[in-house]
Amino acid sequence: MLKTRQRKRVRSKRQMEHETWNMKHRTSSFKLHASRFLLLTSCFMLLVSVSCAQAKETATAKNGDPETGRAIYEKYCFYCHGRTGRGDGAVAIAISPHPADFISDKKRMAKSDAELFKSISEGIQRDTGGEEMSMPRWKDILTEQERWDVLAYIRQLSKKQVEKENR
Repeated sequence: MLKTRQRKRVRSKRQMEHETWNMKHRTSSFKLHASRFLLLTSCFMLLVSVSCAQAKETATAKNGDPETGRAIYEKYCFYCHGRTGRGDGAVAIAISPHPADFISDKKRMAKSDAELFKSISEGIQRDTGGEEMSMPRWKDILTEQERWDVLAYIRQLSKKQVEKENR
């Protein structure tokens, strides 16, 4: 009988040690899970804020005024890109590489508004035959809203020409 009681005491001591050990590790495990949760939540919030910023940028592109863009296009752009946007303006013959064709170049027009806006803003620089031939950086000449307006007009011009061809 005595041995049985001693075993019970030993067992209960071991159980207590085990429970103490579990409590310590549960607390540290909880802290680890809590820090992971906070990290994932922070990453999620960052992604949400980035996507909201991109949505704002896309909304700005849609808010460009094609009529205002047409006036700007006819003042600055048609000399190279042509009146219909085919890259066949009066100056286009002398330019290498040739100006963009907004009607036939489906790959270029499939780009996002942000990509095209960047091309308009930053210009196109290429070294050809040792001389730089390029489209100017329109951000030095036009306001941001004017560049969005031109982009809206180019999108409209492209859609209208494609619709005419498909009829």
